Parts: sequence; C-alpha cells; structure tokens
Amino acid sequence: MGSDTHQALETVQQALTRMKRLFAQAGISSAALDARWILVAVTGVRLEQLVCQPDWIVTGPQAIRLDAMTSRRLAREPVSRILGCREFYGRSFLITPDVLDPRPDTETVIETTLTIGRREGWFDRPISILDLGTGSGAILLTLLAEFPRATGTGIDVSAEALTCAAANAQALGLAGRCRFERRDIADACDAGIDLIVSNPPYIPTGEIDGLGAEVANFDPRAALDGGADGLAFYRVIVSRHLASLRAAPGPHWLVLEVGAGQSGQVIGMIRGQGLGTAPGTFIQTTDLNGHIRCIAIKTQ
Repeated sequence: MGSDTHQALETVQQALTRMKRLFAQAGISSAALDARWILVAVTGVRLEQLVCQPDWIVTGPQAIRLDAMTSRRLAREPVSRILGCREFYGRSFLITPDVLDPRPDTETVIETTLTIGRREGWFDRPISILDLGTGSGAILLTLLAEFPRATGTGIDVSAEALTCAAANAQALGLAGRCRFERRDIADACDAGIDLIVSNPPYIPTGEIDGLGAEVANFDPRAALDGGADGLAFYRVIVSRHLASLRAAPGPHWLVLEVGAGQSGQVIGMIRGQGLGTAPGTFIQTTDLNGHIRCIAIKTQ
C-alpha cells in the first residue's frame, strides 16, 4: 500500500483518521466503524480512550498489524473475519473460513424461538434442540445459553465447521449440554426432539457470484448455495424433518430462517403438509428491512 499505509510514530487518532479515509475512498460504507474496531483490536485502546487519549502512540509492531488488517479490509474481507470473531446476540463467536459469518438477520431466529419458549415453558423444563447446518454453532449455542435446561445437537457436513462449533461451545461453557455430528441435512435424526432450528443455504446458485464481495468471496460457498432456486434445503427439511416431527407424539416446533422473498414458497411447502392453519401454530417474523426472515411452525 506504499507510504500512505502508515506513518512513523503515528498516534491512535492519526491512525483512525487515515484508516477511515482509506476505507471511505474505497467505497466502504462502514468506514468509521470498521476503522475503530480494527484499531481497538490491534492496539488494545478502548473506544472511549480514542477520545480521551488521542495522542496514544501506535507502536511499530502494531503499525505492521494495522497495515495488514487495513489491506485485508480494502480487499473487502469483513472485519469479523479479519478479527476472527463475530458478536451475535450479545456473545462473541469464533468464526473461521469454514463457517458462515452470523449476521443480525439471523437473530430473528433467536427472538422467534424465545417467544415460543415463553409460551411453551422451555425456560423451566428440559428440551432437546436440533440445529440443521450448525456452522459456527451460533444459533444452537445461543439457544442453549438462553434456555438453561436445554440440550442440543448440531449437525453439519463440514468437519471443519464442527470443529469451530465445538470450540465455541467450550468457550461459552456449554460443551456439556451439546454435541456436534457430521451428518447430512437429509439424514433422519429427530427422535426425542422438541425443536428444530435451521438457517440453511438459500441463495440461488446463479446469484452467488453477484453478491457483495464480503459475502461472495469470503463465506463458504456450501453455506450459501441453496440450489437452482435457493429452495433445495427447505424441500428436504419440510419433507424429511417436518414430516418426522409430525409423526412423533406431542407438539414440536420447526423454526427456519428464509431468504428475502422466499417466505411465500416455503410457507406453501409447509401448508402442503397440512400445517400452519390452526390458531397459534404459525409465526412469521420480519427483519429490520421489513422482509419476512423467520418462519416457525408447530406440529400437532
């Protein structure tokens, strides 16, 4: 990046100003926020110290790390991947190149499930959760943290993703209440399950390369690719897992994240199973952009 990358004996304020300018010039909309997070991660200076102690000097080794991270962000690598962690529902999760980067939209799955949990009494009794395509484990582990008597299983076809999820479980003190298995999403494994959750791949294959570089170049393709129309995994989940839940005694819930504009088709699949028409058995939740982002269905 040449001499514009860093200056000798740069202060944190000078570094922050320079990074914001570089990011803004590159068209990064979150330039100021990204610069702050990277600077804090490298120097250990807290956000409030950037105001109170703007003359804090960036050391030589820190400047080298700042250069490297700045270059990565200019190449459109998300800050969460540069730092190796993502904040999700108030907790920090390790993310690796092998897992989807959890996003705020997925918190609708958590909020919807907590609403159901209050209705069903899940905070006060043991329940069993199955997370299909667990990735980093963010959904499953968040729910285990919120439901203190719950246990759960996360499945994924990626051994590397399961390693990441297990590390997150250990870091959050939840390893004793969950297990992770390398299994295909089509495998039957619903015995004794009260709740199935999933954020399956739902981007149509032909649209992946046209996504923003932060997604297309850095999220694993297998975690994005939902087949020709983006609905391949929903068909499997509804035909295999929802049907299996219906056959088991007692009520159960299925909670799914869906892509923008896909809710009608996924609801149609569910209605095709004869579900979602009785009062209190169907919930849909919108994201901050007004898109239906989460669908929940109760079996009878």
